[in-house]
Amino acid sequence: MDALGFSSEYYHIKIEDLLNLSDSDLVNFKYPSYILTEDVILFIGKRSQALNDSLLQGREILLQAQKQGLTHYPTRVMFEQRASQLSFFALLKPIRKKYQDYSSHNYEITLNDIIDNHLERNLKDEETAYNYSERNKWGVPKDQRQARFQEIDESFRNHGYDKKHPMAIMLCRGLGVKDKLHQGHHRMYFCRKYHIPFVQVEFLATNSFTGHLKTFFLWLNKILKYKQVN
Repeated sequence: MDALGFSSEYYHIKIEDLLNLSDSDLVNFKYPSYILTEDVILFIGKRSQALNDSLLQGREILLQAQKQGLTHYPTRVMFEQRASQLSFFALLKPIRKKYQDYSSHNYEITLNDIIDNHLERNLKDEETAYNYSERNKWGVPKDQRQARFQEIDESFRNHGYDKKHPMAIMLCRGLGVKDKLHQGHHRMYFCRKYHIPFVQVEFLATNSFTGHLKTFFLWLNKILKYKQVN
């Protein structure tokens, strides 16, 4: 695996959020063929090590877009492989969980970034709220699950999306190549219900496939629609 990985999708990140970042000091690395020189690239750090996110490239593009009245801009997210020495073994769930790390900041993106790119792994509603499997392995009684659901419903209805509680998108979670929603499936239901156009997210990552393996698993993901619900 290469030392760097990239998101499978572009995210329409709020321009102001990106411009508030410092420029990255990363130099002399080779772009993969699918990354364009005109791409805006967010380089996420490692929260556990107090390494901050930075803007790898695209500041002038963002300033120009802002002058044109745009508020959000399609952005690639780049990350350093968290456990490159483990290669694809780091994609196995127990190991992935041990090495995963988060961005230092969270960002406003469009709700459609999540919906249109099929990032959700399941769809929640009042009947399935906080029932994480058919066996309800967490043992949460139905009345408590419904009470929690109603509490969040009231919060969304009265206050909209609370930016203090970002959803989490894991980069290259699906088969080591496809971004997936890591946390936030209940909030997605309410965002749809109350027609909320923008949401707050943070990014996390472990490892990802690169090169020919990435090409193969992207093809396989498309064929299998791996953990895709919409």
